[in-house]
This record gives sequence, structure tokens and C-alpha cells, in this order.
Amino acid sequence: MRRYVPLVLPLLLAVCMLVAVCGCGEKEEASPFLESEKRLEGMYEECMTIEIDDPLGERPEIDVEDIKTMEKVDVETVLVRSNGMEKPGVWTGTPLSGVLQSHGVEGGFTEIRMEAWDGYVAKIPYEMAMRPDTIMAWEEDGAPLPQEEGPVRLVVGSEDGFYWIHRITRMEIVR
Repeated sequence: MRRYVPLVLPLLLAVCMLVAVCGCGEKEEASPFLESEKRLEGMYEECMTIEIDDPLGERPEIDVEDIKTMEKVDVETVLVRSNGMEKPGVWTGTPLSGVLQSHGVEGGFTEIRMEAWDGYVAKIPYEMAMRPDTIMAWEEDGAPLPQEEGPVRLVVGSEDGFYWIHRITRMEIVR
């Protein structure tokens, strides 16, 4: 038996090295998303620019970073979701009225159709859009919005959550 020890030890070492080398090939970069969340890949980046569909508008797109340089306000309110859950908080953003005016959208429209990345649409009447508690928010309780909500979301302080659209990609001005 002692005669085979010098042969077995190098053989065992060679097998261990072979196993280690075979498992060290190039690996695919892991996605930050769970399998069920992979549909969200690229969503945040697509929501960094919001298209404006208004034939009278001066600028056809809104850059989210530009919104953050405009007048900053805080709205303390409660988000009431469709399932009845309530989420109190303070949202920080820019009044929607100021965003629209800075992009050449003046009064005289009846509503704005806000479209989200996933196809959800919220219709915001003119009077609601112009209220001071209707903002394009980028922070909630002093922290940036969660990435899955997008870089900005509409907060309508005095209305139920179905107006609080997030992941916004398009605004259609209905005249």
C-alpha cells in the first residue's frame, strides 16, 4: 500500500486542479433582476426622457434631469392605493404646471394623457394638472424614488393613487 501513496497523491492533486480549472471559465454577468423582474431591464433608462405630444409645444421632450433643476416643492400627503392601502409621505418635485409651461405647453387643453412604460394611462384633467399639489416627484421622504418606480412620478396630493402614475414615458396634451 505504501508503494502506491507516491502515485495516488499526485493523481489526486491533478484531479483537484482539473476540477478547479473547469469551473473557472468566462461567466455571464449576472442580471440585477430576479427572473420575474427581467421585463424591467432598461425601463429606468427609457423613462429618463418624456415625450410631449402637443402640436403647439416648443419642445417635444422633457429630460428628467432638467425637471430636477426647476422650482422644488414638497407635498405632504397620503397615497391611497386601489387596494385601500395608505402610504403617508412627503414627496419632493416640481409642479407639473411649471414643467408644462417651461416646455411651451400653455393653457387651453382639456386633459393630459400620461402614459407609463408598461402602457398604463392616467387622464389628468386641466384643473387637476394646474393644482400646486400636482408635482413631478423625484424623491419620497428625502430619498430618491425606488428605481422600479422610475426617475420621476406624478404625485396628485389630493387624489387617489390611480392618478399617481410612475415610469412616465409620454404626455399627450388633449385640446
